[in-house]
Amino acid sequence: MKIKLKEFLPKKILPRLLLIFFIPLLLTQVLAIYFFYEKHWEKITTRFSNIASNNITLITKDYIDNGFESADNLSRKLNLQLKLIEHNEKISPISLEQPVPEKIIRTLKSRLNNNFNIYLLEDYIHIIVPINNKKLKFIFPKKYLISETPVIFFLWIILSSLVLSLAAFLFLRIQVRAITRLSNFSNSYGLIKGFKSEGATEIRMAGNAVIRMKRKIKNELNNKIQFLAGISHDLGTLVTRIILQLEIAKKPSDVKRIKNDVNSIQNLLNEYLIFSKKTYFEEKNTKLDVNKTLSVILNEIKTQYKKKNITLKCTKNLTVYLNLNNVNRVFSNLVNNACQYSNKININAKKEDNNFILSVDDNGPGVPKEIRKKIFKPFFKEDKSRNLNKTSAGLGLSIVKDIMKQTGGTIYVEDSELGGARVVTIWPNTN
Repeated sequence: MKIKLKEFLPKKILPRLLLIFFIPLLLTQVLAIYFFYEKHWEKITTRFSNIASNNITLITKDYIDNGFESADNLSRKLNLQLKLIEHNEKISPISLEQPVPEKIIRTLKSRLNNNFNIYLLEDYIHIIVPINNKKLKFIFPKKYLISETPVIFFLWIILSSLVLSLAAFLFLRIQVRAITRLSNFSNSYGLIKGFKSEGATEIRMAGNAVIRMKRKIKNELNNKIQFLAGISHDLGTLVTRIILQLEIAKKPSDVKRIKNDVNSIQNLLNEYLIFSKKTYFEEKNTKLDVNKTLSVILNEIKTQYKKKNITLKCTKNLTVYLNLNNVNRVFSNLVNNACQYSNKININAKKEDNNFILSVDDNGPGVPKEIRKKIFKPFFKEDKSRNLNKTSAGLGLSIVKDIMKQTGGTIYVEDSELGGARVVTIWPNTN
């Protein structure tokens, strides 16, 4: 049976991040301590022991050749203490004795041929060497044989690791908290007031992306709700009108009105279908002769609005690279919308700084400033009664707005010189 490593790993992100942080940290510390002990501390200890052995050999030789007084003077010059112990003299017990590092004992044995005794005290090291039925006691300062660097090194590693671990834990906890908040925000319905992305740059980017996504989803849901409400209201009103007209229909004119209502239903359904599928935008661009293209579209519109005074002013030999269907939908929607509220419409097409500018002016009642942004929302109608004598679902300007947004262009409404409204569309990069 195979043992999977994943089964032993923590499931939550904070323990995993801490594991990712602590394992390299511990490995680095173990390797540092090992190499320090092997390469540095051991070498220093061996060097100190060799120097002590040389001092003992030198002083011992001087004692044999010149006596104790000469050896004592030499030991003082070497900052050591030397005592002579007679053979029969008892050595008083040494208090506070500590274990001597094995490395020091091995080095001294390899350098000193005769036997010796060594004692490690708190501040000194006593080495007793027997010579000619007597004993010489060498008293070394502890620092002469044992380096305090390892202790300082180990304390530094431990303390710095604790500080770094605490800082890493706090930092990782903040990052995990940001991810947890983002997760809770993602699982919640709607937008939470006061929520803002925090944490590292990548987490902030993810948070902002989730906020934009939720806003987009919320807008889509609102559009669908308005879409269904619009269908229910408009079609319900038209069907009710048809039923009543069938009840009282006696003349051919009554049948004609019923047919008009059926046509209205068909137009509304077509407009709803186009908007719901969002198939009105196309990306492939071709070279268009603006005057010719707009004239063809305008001739079709004039057959429907024969009594409207519609004029087109276009720069001579104006060409642009745009999609024909996109231009057709935008232009026809703007002109049809103007024809519903006015009798005189002026259309102006020109090019400025590589931008194609198409504007439609009318002499209608205009658009109040407070609703100029609202008219581009789906199903918006200035007529609160939703007058169905005009077969419009209130989606034309919304479709135009969406097409302009997809092409990177802009659309806005301002006052017209004719007294009504001017709708301006700007198409960028049309060369």
